[in-house]
Amino acid sequence: MTASLSLAPGAHMRAEIAEQPQRWSELLGGERDAIDRAASVIREQRPELLVFVARGSSDHAAMYGQYLVHNVLGIPAMLATPATVTAFNSTLRYPKAVAIAVSQSGESPDLLSTVTAIRDSGIPVIAITNHAQSTLAGLGRVHVPLSAGPELSVAATKTYTAELLAIALIVLRASGLDWDELEQRVESVAQLAQLAIDASIDGLVRALEGVERVLVAGRGYSMSTAKEGALKLMETNSIAASGWSAADATHGPLGQVIPGTTVVVLTTGQAGRDSVVEFARAAKDLGGLVVEVGSGAVDEAQADFPLSTTDAVLAPLVEIIPLQRMALELALRRGLDPDAPAGLSKVTKTT
Repeated sequence: MTASLSLAPGAHMRAEIAEQPQRWSELLGGERDAIDRAASVIREQRPELLVFVARGSSDHAAMYGQYLVHNVLGIPAMLATPATVTAFNSTLRYPKAVAIAVSQSGESPDLLSTVTAIRDSGIPVIAITNHAQSTLAGLGRVHVPLSAGPELSVAATKTYTAELLAIALIVLRASGLDWDELEQRVESVAQLAQLAIDASIDGLVRALEGVERVLVAGRGYSMSTAKEGALKLMETNSIAASGWSAADATHGPLGQVIPGTTVVVLTTGQAGRDSVVEFARAAKDLGGLVVEVGSGAVDEAQADFPLSTTDAVLAPLVEIIPLQRMALELALRRGLDPDAPAGLSKVTKTT
């Protein structure tokens, strides 16, 4: 029996969640040259469009990047649709653009095909991966390593937040922010993350015990957290979970809320919070069990997992942590091993 197999269920995921603040410091300290070269590509190209290419958890990080590019750089940003290339064999004509490809492994076939098509059309590619020798890293004009170290659990945790941070640092450097300010902001959010790692998670876990259907809602930067949090619950617990923008959820998913339905809402960020609170109260009126991660705005009382920061841009690095921990602990109580979910593998070979 290997050492890996002898570990307790969830040991890898637990350790990798705990590593996150340290991994952010390593990315900040060790990859400044690569981040500056990536930011220079954006500044020098002066693009009319940024194109994010990603899959799975990385796609959720790309959604965060889309909001960030809009709000910080004032440039339109889009998410690529790999099936356009791999299923339909279509060739796109891009305006003056830069592509940012985000992948933990850098080896997903459809992502590589999409990036190759973009590069061959003359668009410079910034590659963000956790593997310097990956195929994707070699396709990039610039490669930004995530510095997350080996991730052994199938469920991505530390690579996801490292992707968020890498995207944020590239965009913020492209906007002209200096490293001293960025260092202070990352150190501050790392301290908050450590508190989120150390805090009790029992209340959140109890709220989801025995539940087979969960809806997670956020807004703005927190929409990526809602989608990633729902994915963590799906892949580790085999339950039906979905993540939504609170604005979209009001237009349809609210209809799935019946008495006893668990609804997790994210109220950490100020922007869009009112719509999240409105959605949460509507879900309560339908008999939903609302669980709040954030500011305590839903009932004007303490949230189920209190979390507050004035740094809206970096808040998603922290607010995903209680959802990662909740997915881990809930899986263990259900007798599952979140490190090795049935039917899933670390690298998804989608073509």
